[in-house]
Amino acid sequence: MEARLAELPAREREIAELLLEGKSNSAIAEVLGISAKTVANRATVIRQKFGVSSTAELVRKMLGQ
Repeated sequence: MEARLAELPAREREIAELLLEGKSNSAIAEVLGISAKTVANRATVIRQKFGVSSTAELVRKMLGQ
């Protein structure tokens, strides 16, 4: 299943947008007030929804949409 950024739940969309800005999991966690582990878990779900296996692939795919 491939998703689009706009179709993601609000928190996943926030994380995806911050990943797109090049922020690390720990930086995203600090911005959103959640743990880095939560960010990592959500990023894994986002990558699965986009059908990619790495954050670099995710960013390329999001930029291509």
